[in-house]
Amino acid sequence: MSMSRRRFAGVLGASALGCATPHSFAQDKTLRILVGYTPGGAMDTVARAVGDGLRNSGYSAIIDNKAGASGRLAMEALLAAPADGTTLLMSPMGNLTLYPHVFKNLRYNPLKQFAGVNTACTMGFALAVGANSPAKTLEQFLEMARRDNGLAAYGTPGAGTAMHFIGQLLAKASQVPLTHVAYKGGSVAVTDAIGGSLPAVITTLPNLLPMHRTGKLRILAISNEAPLAALPGVPTFKSAGFPDLVVTETFAFFAHTGTPAPVIAQLNQSITQAVKSSKINALLEKQEYLPRTSTADALDKQLHEEYARWGNVVKTAGYTPED
Repeated sequence: MSMSRRRFAGVLGASALGCATPHSFAQDKTLRILVGYTPGGAMDTVARAVGDGLRNSGYSAIIDNKAGASGRLAMEALLAAPADGTTLLMSPMGNLTLYPHVFKNLRYNPLKQFAGVNTACTMGFALAVGANSPAKTLEQFLEMARRDNGLAAYGTPGAGTAMHFIGQLLAKASQVPLTHVAYKGGSVAVTDAIGGSLPAVITTLPNLLPMHRTGKLRILAISNEAPLAALPGVPTFKSAGFPDLVVTETFAFFAHTGTPAPVIAQLNQSITQAVKSSKINALLEKQEYLPRTSTADALDKQLHEEYARWGNVVKTAGYTPED
């Protein structure tokens, strides 16, 4: 069950690219990075960190938050921008690989209209409840939700996201009718869970970890393959009896298809330098992101592979696509 919750100008010529050095190409370039979620959430945090690191390559990165429609507004904004590399999308991979299987009428084709540039990091997801919740374990939360429909709601950063789907899989596997509440970003859902107006929240692990550490939230399970040293005593969904809930996410940069290959190559190099810099690397690891970069070709290959995998998972789960 789901309910709504209010939700580089100028093309460079090939000759210019051929004579420019990597540094001179990037010098004094304004780079608009589209983020489909509200400020303060996991995606926004990583985008701003990498954007800060891009200064070393001569870019002035502007984070443009286009929150709404589970990140789809930002994706559509990329396709409305010139295919010249001055505008990039930073998005969860699932928005391109999962959405085509859960929404009937997308205005874009991720396999044809988006070109991979680079990745920034990977991370797991988690289910958490407020500190005042009587549920101390995942089993207790599910039993509480089974007894009282009013306590069966879980919030996510948006409909059709991997987090929404984790809740759907959990409901199916546990036979507990959980109710999905779609927000415009994970940070708002976290706030409501802390305040007690939302029984549970499923979002990226780094978005929940600080509140868990300060005792404002209680993480009950994580979607990683194995337990984390940063969360002693917190089980994986797999170890809690839900082996199909091993799900991780990649935050990646995409350009509009048609962006010149030399431009993508320069952006890939600059993003790699930013993510691997000691400052940004340490910042990401501290928040339980796993810094990870990729070639543009490898990212495109990952896009196609995950697209096929999610298609099979959605079909097997019997998920009904939304409008």
